[in-house]
Amino acid sequence: MRCRLRKQLFIKRNKICEISLAFGLAGLIFVIIDSEISAAVGDTNFNKTNPISLLLRSLCVLCTIALMASLVHYHSIEVKMALIDSGADDWRVALTTERAIKLAVELIVCAICPFPGTGVMQWSYIHPESRKVTMVDVPVDVILSVPMFLRAYLLCRFMVLHSKQFQDAATRSIAALNRISMDFRFVIKTMMADHPLRVLIVFTVSFWICMSWTFTQCERLHLCQSVSSNLYKVHGYGDIVPNTYCGRTLAITTGIVGAGVSSALIAVISRKLELSRAEKHVNNFMADSKLTNQRKNAAAMVLQQTWFIHKYKNSCNKGDELRLRHHQRRFLQAIYEFRRIKWDQRKLQERGNLLLDVGKLHNEMHETLWEMHRTQNQFITQMDLLTQKIMELQCTLKEQQQPSQQRMSSVDSYEFGAIPAQSTLVPTLSVLPSLTSSLPLRNATVTGVTDMPSTDVTDMPSGSNIQRVETDDQYIRP
Repeated sequence: MRCRLRKQLFIKRNKICEISLAFGLAGLIFVIIDSEISAAVGDTNFNKTNPISLLLRSLCVLCTIALMASLVHYHSIEVKMALIDSGADDWRVALTTERAIKLAVELIVCAICPFPGTGVMQWSYIHPESRKVTMVDVPVDVILSVPMFLRAYLLCRFMVLHSKQFQDAATRSIAALNRISMDFRFVIKTMMADHPLRVLIVFTVSFWICMSWTFTQCERLHLCQSVSSNLYKVHGYGDIVPNTYCGRTLAITTGIVGAGVSSALIAVISRKLELSRAEKHVNNFMADSKLTNQRKNAAAMVLQQTWFIHKYKNSCNKGDELRLRHHQRRFLQAIYEFRRIKWDQRKLQERGNLLLDVGKLHNEMHETLWEMHRTQNQFITQMDLLTQKIMELQCTLKEQQQPSQQRMSSVDSYEFGAIPAQSTLVPTLSVLPSLTSSLPLRNATVTGVTDMPSTDVTDMPSGSNIQRVETDDQYIRP
């Protein structure tokens, strides 16, 4: 619901912007028509009290009132959109001090317009001959018509709201994430990047027309010399010196803006004349191929002169000494040429390094990092699998060791339980040496000894003199 309401307010704001621009331009056109008719040459019957002039200025006042109402409506829509974005309920939350000051300044700027009626005011005038400053009477509508060109900011707002960047929701979202405001500065930069010459030409022509008309309004009532006499002089043609402070201010402003536009035009032309990256790559490739061939020829020349030096050095014919010196000089020239070509190749390589595409390097680095990450994931997976196999092997070994440990523990407990029986047999074993001499070793049976369990030598108590009787598979150890 909130998104739908915001979209409706967005469309309504664009329509209000169009209406306000139409009212502003209409009022300016009415003022221009009235001023041109009033200043027409030879029309002595037409003045500011003429009904046509009163009608034109009345229409200008009506357009100004409608313009101010549309501005208030425009800012109220912006306040509603701010309420939707912030989720607040009170409109005073969205009406910040900055927004209120902005609305007040716009109302003051757009409220300036010539009103019906006559009136004059004092104006400073500089005499061209004596250079004295005097006060002259000037109609009030001349002073009020010049600031009306400040309404041109409505055109800037219209350009912003109807630009492709502002109309696209995805572009606005990306700009908001990157903390970029979609204002006139961003739009004009984008237009300058896409169509620089078109923007400069339109701005220059529009600014020149507006400033020329305002300059004419300031200097029209006091222009003593004719324009034709200044335009067709041999020396100083076109030199119309402003005689009012308003005209001089406009002339200085026009000169400053013209210098800025000229520098921007030079920058645009230089950028257009600059070779593209692909063209630079082509030129570098051709220059590198040419230098490579020259280097090969220089190296071959060095070898050739070396062979001639060796040939004439070992020769004893007449004139070989002169030929030897000649080829030695050629040899040094070939070496110098080879070094020069190597230096040119080095400079060309350094210049080619500046053409490395940052985007291409970023993509290659991204691919390398992705490959490293994939290899690392594979290595981690293999390590997990190896750890799992080791744990399974440990579990299997533990399961196999448990029965053997149980058997060993039962045997140990049985052996430790038979030790007292062995200790009771110690006195009776003293007769064993006499019995072993008369009986076979394998079939020896002693009363009371055959029932004793077979134990290992390590199970006998240390320090005892007991001689063990070997059974079927055992033997007696001392």
